[in-house]
Amino acid sequence: MDTSQWLKKKVMDFKRFVMTLLIMSTYLYIGTLISLYEYGTKSYLFLYPVIGIALMTAFIMTLKIRKWKQQLIED
Repeated sequence: MDTSQWLKKKVMDFKRFVMTLLIMSTYLYIGTLISLYEYGTKSYLFLYPVIGIALMTAFIMTLKIRKWKQQLIED
């Protein structure tokens, strides 16, 4: 397997993982809204850092995907 094939597969894996992170963040955020309005607890505050970390990771991975796609175009 040459480098461009390997890089294409890596980009696809990263895209899937970014999508998974975004879906997970959405579910957690909906869970915090349900917790806030339905049960009136303060436990939702523990989920906000997890959501923030997941979104930052997705953003950083998106930047890496753009960089790798640019490398594929140049090659």
